[in-house]
Amino acid sequence: MPDEVLISKREVLEKTGISYGQLYRWKRKGLIPESWFLRRSTFTGQETFLPQGKILERIAQIKDLKDEHALDDLAAALRGQVDARDEIPVARLRELGCLAERSVAACGVSLEGKESLPLPTALSVAALDRLLDQSTDQELALACATLTRALAENASARVAAERLSLYLLRKRVAAAGISAQISLAAVASGGATFDPEIEVVAMVELATVLERIKLDLVKGDR
Repeated sequence: MPDEVLISKREVLEKTGISYGQLYRWKRKGLIPESWFLRRSTFTGQETFLPQGKILERIAQIKDLKDEHALDDLAAALRGQVDARDEIPVARLRELGCLAERSVAACGVSLEGKESLPLPTALSVAALDRLLDQSTDQELALACATLTRALAENASARVAAERLSLYLLRKRVAAAGISAQISLAAVASGGATFDPEIEVVAMVELATVLERIKLDLVKGDR
């Protein structure tokens, strides 16, 4: 699995137009996870880097919401537990770009006449969207079945408390002179270790996907 693209703290401030103080205030409030701030050695010494896609998206969300919602309210929304019975509006998921045709099909979901989806289903479809470039249709279906089983109860609480991630895995096996590749999916805490013969094709942090949905629900309430 390729390493996540990182961006320096300095570049984050330049690209987003926010100040050092704003960045670290949002971090203290819990709007930006502590785990995203990574210290790395450079030719000038130690420098802070962040996951590029996640931080730029999160800052865009905060900037979009902060004038109409207090930072404490946004932080509370991220900390809050969305009950597994809660429904997520289909229109909001479409605006987020979380309803790719292949992902919806892999989860066996029919959107015809539906105004909302249960949280576990919405989370599964949104997570699969992040696997589209690395997976076959069969692997997407396998990943969805794995997520459905893992998120059957207390989806939001488990994802947040255990920092669960979805892994797409492949392993090549050989027997009687025949070689074949098998696909696997797993839901485990971030940083899980697998058999060294297993290739980690992709990993999706479910907490990041869930937080994106939560913040967008706050946006929909304004």
